[in-house]
Amino acid sequence: MNSLEQFFTISLLVQIAHSIEELSTGFHKKWYVFKMSFWVFLMYEIVFESFWIAVWLFQNFPIRNYLQTFFLALMFANGVQHIVWAGNVKKYVPGLITAPIHIVVFLMFYFKAIL
Repeated sequence: MNSLEQFFTISLLVQIAHSIEELSTGFHKKWYVFKMSFWVFLMYEIVFESFWIAVWLFQNFPIRNYLQTFFLALMFANGVQHIVWAGNVKKYVPGLITAPIHIVVFLMFYFKAIL
């Protein structure tokens, strides 16, 4: 397993925990962009996680390395977004506990990649 795959795997596990946190703390009712029903959010999470698990499982997945790198950057942005959101409302927002871990994983990946 190369470095990209290791960081992708860690970030994917963090994202699964992050999704569980959001599902259990009402993200679907509190997100500032739009509200949605629990079932819509649950189905979104299932499809989203399933896609990334497929990228993880299938070694011959088309453009796999690019997708893994994109996922790491996407999760970094997700982490930053949660911190900014929490800073604006000055309280806990759904997903705030696990979101900063994405930032740490991305930065570790980034600095390992450039060194």
